[in-house]
Amino acid sequence: TRSCVVIPCSFQYQEDELMTRGIWSKKSGDIVFHNGQSYVIDHFKGRTKMLGNLNEGNCSLEIDDIKPFDNGPFCFYAEKGHETHTFNNSCVFIIMKSPEKPLMTPVPKEVDAGSTITVSCSVTHTCSSHPPVFSWSVSYLTIEVSEIMMSRGTWQTTSTITFIVTEGDGVRNLTCNAIFWRNREQAHTVSLNVKG
Repeated sequence: TRSCVVIPCSFQYQEDELMTRGIWSKKSGDIVFHNGQSYVIDHFKGRTKMLGNLNEGNCSLEIDDIKPFDNGPFCFYAEKGHETHTFNNSCVFIIMKSPEKPLMTPVPKEVDAGSTITVSCSVTHTCSSHPPVFSWSVSYLTIEVSEIMMSRGTWQTTSTITFIVTEGDGVRNLTCNAIFWRNREQAHTVSLNVKG
């Protein structure tokens, strides 16, 4: 799956007139986001969008299909007619790091064959429009995926499954696998000691 990064951004200005345009650029001046796509440099064309309403002070930027060298600095400014408003501390860097390993809810160390178990697996990520995709090492009866915002620019996606423990004594592995951008994967495995 592709992934993206959301750069949280908000601003305040004193005047009543509405801002007509929000622009994101690199420190070099290359345009990363502009309402007029022709102004945007080729590397970012079709990969950036402004989230929220500029006239409510929301200047958050989403960069889609993130590349390893999309690290910034990215700077925001707004236009009102022919006036340009720059904002202090409006330039940000993006630090690329490997996705975190998923966290699994505790499961019993010993389980009976034929019993039903519900377990959840959660990961944090930086883009609600391209959340990670989960896979499990067992066949499940039900699956539910939910997402919550943890903080500005960070979300948590949780996959919850219910499955029946297959018959046969012995140790079985239960693995939750999260697939992120560029098909990067992180997994969490626990062992189940099955009786019967």
